Amino acid sequence: MNETIIYGLGGLVALAIAVLVVIKPTRPAALAALGWLASIGRRAWWWLRFRLTWKSVAREAGLSKRRTKRVKRMGVGEESIEKWRDPRLKRVKTSAHSVTLKVRTRRGQALADLEAFAPKLAATYSADAYRVFPAKRRAGSTVMFELVMRDLIKTPAVAAKPDPRMQTETVRLGRRQSGKPFDLQIEQRHTVAVGASGSGKGSILWGVVGSLAPSIAVDAVRAYGIDLKGGMELTMGAPLFTKIAVTGEQAVEMLRDFVAIADQRTEELRGHSRNHKPGPGDPLYLLVIDELASLTAYADREVKQEAERLLKRLLSIGRAVGVVVVAFVQDPRKEVIDMRGLFTQTIALRLRSAMETNMVLGDGMAPFAPAHRILKGAQGTAWIIDEDGSTDRVRADYWSDDLIRRVASLYPAEPELVTISDAAPGDLPGMQLSLTDGGSR
Repeated sequence: MNETIIYGLGGLVALAIAVLVVIKPTRPAALAALGWLASIGRRAWWWLRFRLTWKSVAREAGLSKRRTKRVKRMGVGEESIEKWRDPRLKRVKTSAHSVTLKVRTRRGQALADLEAFAPKLAATYSADAYRVFPAKRRAGSTVMFELVMRDLIKTPAVAAKPDPRMQTETVRLGRRQSGKPFDLQIEQRHTVAVGASGSGKGSILWGVVGSLAPSIAVDAVRAYGIDLKGGMELTMGAPLFTKIAVTGEQAVEMLRDFVAIADQRTEELRGHSRNHKPGPGDPLYLLVIDELASLTAYADREVKQEAERLLKRLLSIGRAVGVVVVAFVQDPRKEVIDMRGLFTQTIALRLRSAMETNMVLGDGMAPFAPAHRILKGAQGTAWIIDEDGSTDRVRADYWSDDLIRRVASLYPAEPELVTISDAAPGDLPGMQLSLTDGGSR
């Protein structure tokens, strides 16, 4: 098999040289051909390297087991023979930037042993990042490793204006480490993003609010904000918010209103539907809390106690009835945010230690989602846990002050629109009347 691979690589090289010499393409075409050849060669080298070195790496890491067996041979007597049992490398799949391995446990081996091997595997092959996720078949004995050999989200991307259409279920925040889009679910979720100062929480915050701006403009979403740092963050896009609380007393009053809305909707939906579906005039209520600790840990005692009581109540009942919370905090310790278990999805930006990573994502998650190893210069980079329990690294696009102000002016919370009672998702009658530039990007 190895000889076949080598001959195949040689054939590709010969073909590329023949094309460059005989056809004599233009410079851009030649560069494209060389780039294609380099990509094919790189992928082939990755495939060959993993296939040839897997057993030795597994044995050095202690994943394999060696057995000594004594056998009788005529004329020789007994002889000791050593045999290795290795976890089976069932498949190696390469892409332009990553290598995905499908590995099955050896006899007597636990799946957790393979999963714990991921950091060592990534370090051995000098991967920029990695993730572990279950296989679609034989998930009880097979694990998938994705090693990122070329980091596609190393360079930050700048956000663009949202498309002028109603969207309330998910928002597009940026990219996954695979290069695919990173969409965050908003409906039916309470979200908390945790990260040290300067980790890029603003990219997540404005990615959520800014992406929902067209829905805000047609009253399919109503955004409220709590910013107890004097409103420094949220007032940048003030027109997108129905109301912003900048004091503890205002925040408590807003929480009371949200609990009342959730209770009322619960009464209306009981016996009719288990989940609220937002639409114009019957909106999704979104509460954005910038620096949750200012409300639950550092506020006056009376404000703190009442805010905690109301917020816990809201997190318990609001999700299904279309009243959701998106909160941001720097310190994940329990004495700062003791209701973190009530949030249904968590985003771990850059954290200070493995202990904090475990606090945010769950016990034992630090090796699989090392948020404490995110570089300070990689603002907006975070680790998340997907629906299947696997982890993934993502990076939110950067929202500049100018873009925030521009989107807020295009999609104010109370625009002068024509009747929207018949609006359906993706169809916004009257939307062009609220856009100063006709909605073009």
